[in-house]
Amino acid sequence: SNSFKRCEENYLITPLIAEFWNATSNLFYIVGTLIGLYSVRSLGITESRTYLSLFSIALIGFGSFLFHASLWFETQMADELPMIYGSCVMVYANLRVFPETNKNNTLLGFGLFLYAATVTAMYLYLNNPVFHEVCYSVLALILFITPPIQFNHIKAKYPQYKNRVKGFWTLYWFGSVSYLSGFMIWGVDNNFCERVRAARESIGYPGRILLELHMWWHFGTALGTYASVINTTLLAAVGVGEERCLC
Repeated sequence: SNSFKRCEENYLITPLIAEFWNATSNLFYIVGTLIGLYSVRSLGITESRTYLSLFSIALIGFGSFLFHASLWFETQMADELPMIYGSCVMVYANLRVFPETNKNNTLLGFGLFLYAATVTAMYLYLNNPVFHEVCYSVLALILFITPPIQFNHIKAKYPQYKNRVKGFWTLYWFGSVSYLSGFMIWGVDNNFCERVRAARESIGYPGRILLELHMWWHFGTALGTYASVINTTLLAAVGVGEERCLC
């Protein structure tokens, strides 16, 4: 059995899916991936790191669907470990957006691989969700901190593109607010589950669906991760002197 219980009642909608809304809301990740693929193809992006980052979003969604549909320990690992792997891919892409920072790629790649492998081994041994959350938060924090530094780097090293920085900030805040909103809703779902369930019961269908709060964690993180990948892609284009925008 898995090591963490969500707030959605099990097998309420169908005997085939344990947590129906938590499972099906992973479509947000698939939709985010498809929109991202369309966006980068329309920009003429060919770099593998962009496509790996986008496919990581889909992998996270697929693993999460398997877990919420079954609630098995094995599928819990398929849900949570891809969050580490996908974030490592995105950190790798994010830290090498400019030619002057696109160095020591082998060392960076090996370091992130070692981090992911160590987290995997320790998590399988400890089976402690808090350990996973801390390790994931380290990677997420890097993805939150580095963009503002990169925006200032553009002003200093690429002044011809400083007019683009406002757009980067807009996309950054859009993604950050989406992600953090999903995180806060996730916290409410975890810490006030009985009150949330009582509110759902009093409202009834179809309104109670909106109080399946873990679903909104999926929506917020899918939106935020999509924005992060696109921002990294556009920053990398600036680094090689290309004018690209989602216009």
